[in-house]
Amino acid sequence: MHVALIADTPWLAEEMPTFRHLAVGLIDEQVRVAQVVPPTIDEQDLNPLGDWLTWQDSPWRWMRRWQLPRHSASMHNMGVDVVHALDGRLWEGAMHLAHRLNANLVLTSASPSDATMLRRIAPRLDRTRTAIAAGTEPLRDLMRQSVADRAEVHLVRPGVHVGGDDEATKRNGDDLCAVISGTGRLDADYECLFDALRRIVADLPDAQFFLDAQSADVHPLWNAARRFGLLANMNLVPAMPGHRGTMCGADMLIHPQALNRARGLTLQAMAYGLPVLARADTWLDYLVEDRTAWLVDAQDPQIWYRLIRGIVDDPDKGRRLGARARQWVRDRHLASEQVAATLGVYRGLTAEALKFPHDPSPGS
Repeated sequence: MHVALIADTPWLAEEMPTFRHLAVGLIDEQVRVAQVVPPTIDEQDLNPLGDWLTWQDSPWRWMRRWQLPRHSASMHNMGVDVVHALDGRLWEGAMHLAHRLNANLVLTSASPSDATMLRRIAPRLDRTRTAIAAGTEPLRDLMRQSVADRAEVHLVRPGVHVGGDDEATKRNGDDLCAVISGTGRLDADYECLFDALRRIVADLPDAQFFLDAQSADVHPLWNAARRFGLLANMNLVPAMPGHRGTMCGADMLIHPQALNRARGLTLQAMAYGLPVLARADTWLDYLVEDRTAWLVDAQDPQIWYRLIRGIVDDPDKGRRLGARARQWVRDRHLASEQVAATLGVYRGLTAEALKFPHDPSPGS
């Protein structure tokens, strides 16, 4: 089996750790892996044991649809027989590439927005050679409705690495340090959080907030921070592949919006034992009130203020939430389990036999 793992720039900026552990895990299972990435990705971020090639990423859907199939000859020479698009923005291009290669196709879904693309391409899918890998149970159900009988839909939960209990986050310091991660597009949810942070800063003038924004233009967000008097306490984290792993040494992770997208960042924070405060999100089944996170279900600054102050005033309460979330991730979202589930999807398409341990007992 030879799999082409296809990723684009925005996805890798979010999920480089996922890309690495998938490549490593699959190679460890004797799967040949071609890492198909934009040329801006540092070669040192790729697995040296796998093949790799670059493709010219583009913000335009029609360009991605055209660019990926251009590499069909190279992948044919490699012997690629499974094309795996790791983000919904790549689905259409990956479908055309798989058609040219006469290869199997796997499409990973992390967002309900993928349903629109799925309905568009479903009539052109080969039902015997296509599978959808949905990251949560609600997404799996939505994808099944969207694709009808044109492809099998599987639950493949995103996974992260969880170390020993001694590796849980234990930040030393008296000043509040929090990461705020959202889309970066100013809306009522950000305004609501900033209103709460204005009160937090009045109580704790040395508090620091690291703003992790996915949007390319953060000027409206920055202007809002100025309006709420938060600039002295706000730091912008630049978007680049792999930058988010360093942020899990904070006191808490705050998601001001319902992102409607499964993200490795949230799970990795939980794996570190970091308390997560988030807007309620029906698409993310790993956000469970008081088990993995404390959830905000209304645009109410008072709720944000109360939750943040709760961790400041009682750090042990936040650590207990982090410990519960850490155990949840250990039980359901290990990187090894994501690799195993992904491999099961591949084998279902290629009809490759599962490997069972040899039984040396007499008569075998």
